[in-house]
Amino acid sequence: MATMKFVVLCILWYASSAVTNNIGKQLLNQFNYPVTLTWVQFGFVGLYCLTIGHGLGYTKLRNPSKIILRTTLPLSLFSISGHVLSSVATSIVPVSFVHTVKALSPLFTVFFYRFGFNVNYSYPVYISLFPLTIGVMLACSSSSTASIIGLIFALGSTIIFVAQNIFSKKLLFNNDHPGYEKHKLDELNLSFYSSSLAFFLMTPLWLYYEGFHLILRPPTDYNTLSFTINSSNSNSNLNGWIVSFYFWLNGSTHFAQNILALSILSYTSPVTYSIASLVKRIFVITASIIWFGQKTTFIQGIGIVLTFGGSESEIDLKKHIM
Repeated sequence: MATMKFVVLCILWYASSAVTNNIGKQLLNQFNYPVTLTWVQFGFVGLYCLTIGHGLGYTKLRNPSKIILRTTLPLSLFSISGHVLSSVATSIVPVSFVHTVKALSPLFTVFFYRFGFNVNYSYPVYISLFPLTIGVMLACSSSSTASIIGLIFALGSTIIFVAQNIFSKKLLFNNDHPGYEKHKLDELNLSFYSSSLAFFLMTPLWLYYEGFHLILRPPTDYNTLSFTINSSNSNSNLNGWIVSFYFWLNGSTHFAQNILALSILSYTSPVTYSIASLVKRIFVITASIIWFGQKTTFIQGIGIVLTFGGSESEIDLKKHIM
């Protein structure tokens, strides 16, 4: 029964992640406002958590406190920067490209632990990083300016999320810290506070980069709920109801994948979670290639395969640092 529950959770996690990323890309292809997309995602997660926790009574949302804010504020700041860079990258390059770059997480994890915390690793760990690095280099082998810019944003997002994971493990969620269990937040509370804080903290950023532009559009653009979207990928009329539906679907599945990820992490060991996360990455990359009918060169295909194989270094890494 426990195995079946784990399998079902993983399937739902993979499906929600694939839908979130591909719908997000489809939306950004027509409605090229990546900061808005990220801002709306945080809002949806906070709203869903409030509805489920308070309205449906699934779990009790805890009252705000200094310890909760001290725990979730750093996560919110990491999330804002990481998700914005990821959304910008997705607006420029394919989803498969972004997630292939994110497969470099083990490389940056080793770098941070080795030079930041003076952790020594065995030679097999270092050797296992070679096919991963070469695979990503081949998969990203494109001379176009857009690909280079997308690569920079995707790398920035990857580095930030690696730093977030290390920060959380070392400082926020250390089981040896006094009073940890007493102040530990469950999945819903953690998502609610981190996403809600991110939403409010990001509002000025959204207004500055995209919000004022959207708010100050001529009113006639909205009277028919149909308006012209100008982006680097298209220039077409997009019905406002479709935009709203895409935002709702993306926000809903984004919430689902967050809760499912936290549930699986709390339900299994870090190594098992890493394996599940590796399979999820493969699933999302494959799904995006099929979804958009993406054509890849032979070299890029070899690179993706090497990336899949090299990603197993993440599992070895988890075993080493546990």
